[in-house]
Amino acid sequence: MLTNEQLHEKLMQLSFEKKQLERFKFLNDLILNGLNAILSSDNHEQIFQKLFSVIHEVISCQHIVLLLVNDKPQQLELVRSTNENLPCEPKPLDKLVHLTEHTLNCFNVKNLPWWTDIFADTFDTINSALSHPFKTSQSHYILLLLSEKRGAFSPQIQELLSSFTSFVANTLTQVETRKLISERDKLLLRQHRIEQSLLQQEKMASLGQLAAGVAHELNNPLGFIYSNLNTLKVYLADFEKVIRAHPSAEQNQQKIDVDFLLDDGKDLIEESLEGARRARDIINNLRSYSHPDDKTSSKMALNQLLDSAVKIAKTQIKHNSVIELKLCAQNPMVIVNANQLNQVILNLIVNANQAVAEGKGIITIQSGFVEDNCYFEIIDNGCGISIEAQSKIFEPFFTTKDIGQGTGLGLSLSKAIIDQHKGQIELRHSSQTGSTFRVTLPAVLV
Repeated sequence: MLTNEQLHEKLMQLSFEKKQLERFKFLNDLILNGLNAILSSDNHEQIFQKLFSVIHEVISCQHIVLLLVNDKPQQLELVRSTNENLPCEPKPLDKLVHLTEHTLNCFNVKNLPWWTDIFADTFDTINSALSHPFKTSQSHYILLLLSEKRGAFSPQIQELLSSFTSFVANTLTQVETRKLISERDKLLLRQHRIEQSLLQQEKMASLGQLAAGVAHELNNPLGFIYSNLNTLKVYLADFEKVIRAHPSAEQNQQKIDVDFLLDDGKDLIEESLEGARRARDIINNLRSYSHPDDKTSSKMALNQLLDSAVKIAKTQIKHNSVIELKLCAQNPMVIVNANQLNQVILNLIVNANQAVAEGKGIITIQSGFVEDNCYFEIIDNGCGISIEAQSKIFEPFFTTKDIGQGTGLGLSLSKAIIDQHKGQIELRHSSQTGSTFRVTLPAVLV
């Protein structure tokens, strides 16, 4: 059996352990609730608002004040207070410098000069104050707990607040660091995109100058080649008449296959003229690419432009594809150069037709609105565009077609035209079942 002395000692030990457990419970509640407050908040304002509520639940006090220490200039700024009457203007740091480094537990604040000068008018019923400084990776704060009761804050509460604010400081530092890393990564990605855009702009400007120079240099020799071929075509026709009309034509035809020479000569001239025409079209595209803003624009109905372009395209693709029109009932109005926009529409339709299986093409053209803009889409059921090619399709002279089948200027010229119209052309989707190109233009609001 235990003696009275042993029983008393045991009771004291149990009482001490109880107080320790209560202290650990309070600290655990503070930390757990504090962590929830930090993780469930989007900004520091919300974090501190919730942390004030957490502190109030565990520590008995009338008011809580949070001050921010500014080294330059030397002053304190109010971050948050449970008393809305506390003035928000900065406080001089020299009067409160002793609060920035150490924990202070003031049993009676009425006779303290710094309290009288700064807080007494707002908190006239307060007698006790517990202040604790803490730092995060970016800021230096002072937390003030105020009570109307004298000697309200025991050493245990002081220790509890110290442990809690240390946890808050460490957690906020980690949150701020992660946020800074995230912001840094976003800025680096944005910088990379801007740099890539600048490089692309420089590349496009250089290619534009190159295209203008090539077009100018090719135009003169191509001009006289085209002219001479047309003249030769006329000469050949006249020569045929002479041969047919000459008395000895039948004898000459026995020695020389005149019919073959005449027919083959016509074919050669036509093929040469076709080649010259294709070269001329390339030069015109190069000129348009270099100077896409040479022509004037006017107000037009988008659906009528699409319908007109489709009628032209049908003559070229009627044996290979069917065009389905799904036009917006509102019929948006746009300010465009009709010839240039027709060229863009035709380029997209021709590209779609070349992507589909022979005789099985379905090309859908639809228009619509998105916010203050209107758009039209060219959708095909073709083979799609490879991932490697998708990033290059708007580059001048890039083509996936065989040599001699394409110049690589169709999409780059279309982009230059749409950019000039303050619009956007983009590949919205591409897979083995087909591709979708969208052209967005500013709509004219009625």
